[in-house]
Amino acid sequence: MGKKSRKTSSSKNLSNSDRKNPAVLGSVVTTVAQYLKLADEEKLPLERYFSRHRHSVSSCDGDGAFNLISLFVLNPRLMLPGTPERSVITTVCMRVHDNIRSTMILPNDAFQNGMLQKLPLVEDIGPGKTMDEYYDAFVQNIQNSTGTGFRKAPYAHCKKLVNDCLLRMKTKKKVLVGKEERTVVRLFGLESEEHFHQQQIQLPQPVPAPDVDTLWLVLNRPEHYFFHVSSDLHDLFGFECGEVVIDHEYFERSLDYILEDEYRQERLPAMLNHAANWHMLEGSEEEVASWLLWERQPMMLHPVGHPNTVDAMRNSVILQLMINKFFNGQTGELLMHTFPAMNLYGSGITNFLFYTRHLSITGRLPPAFIVKASVAEGVDGASISDSGNASAENVEGDVSTNLERTMRKLTIRKTSCAVCGATRSPTGTRLLVCSRCESVAYCCAEHQKIHWKSGGHKQQCTLDLLG
Repeated sequence: MGKKSRKTSSSKNLSNSDRKNPAVLGSVVTTVAQYLKLADEEKLPLERYFSRHRHSVSSCDGDGAFNLISLFVLNPRLMLPGTPERSVITTVCMRVHDNIRSTMILPNDAFQNGMLQKLPLVEDIGPGKTMDEYYDAFVQNIQNSTGTGFRKAPYAHCKKLVNDCLLRMKTKKKVLVGKEERTVVRLFGLESEEHFHQQQIQLPQPVPAPDVDTLWLVLNRPEHYFFHVSSDLHDLFGFECGEVVIDHEYFERSLDYILEDEYRQERLPAMLNHAANWHMLEGSEEEVASWLLWERQPMMLHPVGHPNTVDAMRNSVILQLMINKFFNGQTGELLMHTFPAMNLYGSGITNFLFYTRHLSITGRLPPAFIVKASVAEGVDGASISDSGNASAENVEGDVSTNLERTMRKLTIRKTSCAVCGATRSPTGTRLLVCSRCESVAYCCAEHQKIHWKSGGHKQQCTLDLLG
């Protein structure tokens, strides 16, 4: 069905887009923004403006960060005759419980002309390759350098990830920064007509894992190499991962530190939710996803900060295993293969092989580890949806048809004056908002004039309108 849809769409008229023939502008961001403007006006499927697209989503690290990497090939029928094919690789780095961390737009000529080969995230595979080859190499390089795994994802799922992140930002009064970031986000506000890209992830029913050892091996899979709380514990103790053997004092202090902060409380169930969704991509590991969802259930019965939520997390075997990953487990030595060419992801492979071998030989977790919890007990699933943890998913789900409206709210930087940073006018009233682009605010008319004449807003305001 997907192939038939592509073949049909390419043979149809492209509405008035064919007649507009937007000029290929110097800035690839502006060119993509122009395509998106057409898409917004005409309300046609994504494939009418981007003839081909691919998407890969990574697992998350211990800070809840993950990457969405996409390839968009601009439809040549919207370009001037004789214009070479143009395509872009985009990246969006998000936190599972918070905001967008960073974005990039990388044009095809930057790869083909070797402009990006000096960057540490771009592997030099030589000139003259196809954009699909550059995309595959780029994804592989990001995987190796971040120690997370990537899987092919349908556009609809990527759209939901971005939209859910926007809603979290809206709830926390955070904003999108810059034209590039807004353009990349808008790429995920369209609708696809291809069957594969219309698919949403269907999560399985939560089921308990067979035992703690099974969950331990899941947490040590290569894609979960950084699925731990090492950053938190380094801030707490000051030493590096694996330098100290855990004891009961370290164990309890680790739990207390992680759970004293509501931001970290939000992060843990969101990480489990993302991991469950990730395991349903490209291969659909329902069993693993169901185990992670089972462990997440007790954390969702009450709001963040509630004593019962804190207790559920304290008694979570997942969190306790994540804490133990930071310490020296005194496992002894085993001769294992290493994968230096694969960088951090290769370290994840070595790590997984090591602990799989250790468990098969000893039949137990590392001897120095302290794990007081077991596989979670069952909970009433109905109560989770009716009330509970007021974190990310309670604000998800209604933005897909209102992306532009949500982005508009996020880009109105009402929190402070663009010139002096004041959060109120001198008389105590609300800030003034630029009536033309509605993307910046001022404490007084004088500061608005200063920003327009000398602060660069005259030029940025025009770009905001184009974007």
